[in-house]
Amino acid sequence: MINAVLCTAVLLSAPITLERVVAVVGSEPVLHSDVVSLLVESGIGQEAAYEIDPSSSSYQLAMQQLIEEKLLVEAARREGIYPARQEIQDAVDQAMEEARNGFASEQEFINYLASMGLTVSALRNSYTSMMGDKLAGENYVREKAGTAMTALPSDPVAYFNDNPEIVQEVLAPANISWIYLPVLPGDTAEAENTLSQVRSSIEAGETTFSAAAAEYSQDGSAASGGDLGWFGRGDMTAVFEKVAYSLEPGEIGGPFLTPFGVHLIKLTDKNEDQVRASHIIIVVNLQQEDLDRTVAQAESIIAEISEGADFAEEVQRYSYDPDPGNVDGFLGTVNTGAWEGEMKNSVSGLNPGELSRPVVVEQNMAVVVFRMCEDQTVAWNDFSDEELNSMLQSVYWQRYYTSMIDSLRSDIPVEINL
Repeated sequence: MINAVLCTAVLLSAPITLERVVAVVGSEPVLHSDVVSLLVESGIGQEAAYEIDPSSSSYQLAMQQLIEEKLLVEAARREGIYPARQEIQDAVDQAMEEARNGFASEQEFINYLASMGLTVSALRNSYTSMMGDKLAGENYVREKAGTAMTALPSDPVAYFNDNPEIVQEVLAPANISWIYLPVLPGDTAEAENTLSQVRSSIEAGETTFSAAAAEYSQDGSAASGGDLGWFGRGDMTAVFEKVAYSLEPGEIGGPFLTPFGVHLIKLTDKNEDQVRASHIIIVVNLQQEDLDRTVAQAESIIAEISEGADFAEEVQRYSYDPDPGNVDGFLGTVNTGAWEGEMKNSVSGLNPGELSRPVVVEQNMAVVVFRMCEDQTVAWNDFSDEELNSMLQSVYWQRYYTSMIDSLRSDIPVEINL
């Protein structure tokens, strides 16, 4: 996989046919190509990034991020903490090594650069121009962070209660429930038929479970007769665990489906918290139509609830929560500010009682629907002291960082040229 820094360096090295200055920080320009590079690095496709409307929120956020970075660099220069030449060179060497690691050989690396109209020397020069400012900003933030954190409040909950706006901005705590739908393969008739026959043979005494696993199972456990060892809740997929924990030692379950294929399972032992099991799996790869079918199921559930169905009853009927003990789908107080991408966007702006749209998670192996609970009283006591202190650091630092950037804006002129 080609790393993001390499992508950025390649983009910055490529010729830009319609270059323009979109902002000026002090005497340093922010180029349209800088914004495009940041958008590509964040996951937007290159073609889409080049065609994006500068008035869009994505473009504006990326531009503001670059403005903040240049403010930090200018501040670092003013305070004499710009990195030394050797520090920059060391960072360039590390970046070049990481870039090479994305290729099977040096020649493949060179060929890729050539396909982009670059040489190794040109890439190194691009990294060198990037790293000085990057390190300067990081050094400035690191120095200021050390100063800010010496004044960290001693009572996290009191600080959260006194500063609800910054808590909401950084942590975005919310009481959330969900319905969790695993994406299951659709073309399984042949595999299910095979494992039904295998189960009948085992139960008739014609073979043993371990012998059948060695013959039929299509994963690494086949070599040990399908033995998966001991596992606890949350270690396996939700559907697999639900079947495993429903059995008693010696019982066989299945055939049943998980996102990985069709299984038979035999429980061999259990204690209060863990179980030991063996399984036989015939792998059936997920297809796009399987994901589409699950999204459609989620949309149907949303429609049922909108028409009056009880959310808790829908959870009982459809959801396979990864935590088998979570029978009502309640996730508790969740800091949604730490979520990313579609998960974060799906709950942003939801009012109490509202449902999100279907969200694809776990690398297309599950689809979830979130519900914002009516009671949004944050249960800070449910978090450990370690978690509270970590959250406090995030909130306190963000407040300090925002104040620092505002102060730099008042000292360093910023001109927007869109």
